[in-house]
Amino acid sequence: MSARLKVALAGLSLLIAGQLNFVRAQKSNILETSETLHKAEIVDGNLQTAITAHIKEDPHFHISKQLPEDKQNEAKMLFHKDGGFEFDWTAGQHARYLMEDLRQGIHALQSADKLRGLDTIALSGAREYWPKLRDISCHESPGTRYYDLDGMEQFCP
Repeated sequence: MSARLKVALAGLSLLIAGQLNFVRAQKSNILETSETLHKAEIVDGNLQTAITAHIKEDPHFHISKQLPEDKQNEAKMLFHKDGGFEFDWTAGQHARYLMEDLRQGIHALQSADKLRGLDTIALSGAREYWPKLRDISCHESPGTRYYDLDGMEQFCP
């Protein structure tokens, strides 16, 4: 085998290895994003459960929205022949929806006179996952406006 051919094959091997590493990194990032969204949905469910408990048990508890409200449209559902379904939205849109739901849930739960039961866990999880969701949303849509946990207008980098 000639020296030129060996160099060309070595270069091709490096190129293929680089492409494989890139694909692996993308796959890892997609799995990480999917896992974050799934866990954020659980956190959102915990918030809603805690809020519902306050509504049932505390006659003085009222849900109030943090203004300005950043309304997001819910995703459309796509139904499959086999009876399954999926939501028609990107990871960034899903993250943006959850960001606002967590922000409003945190605001509502913080307005309770006294924390109880699931409240501390729900608030802690929401505060942990909100910035992760912001990062997913901003990665997909740089430069877009959102409202932080204090209700202040911010823009994605």
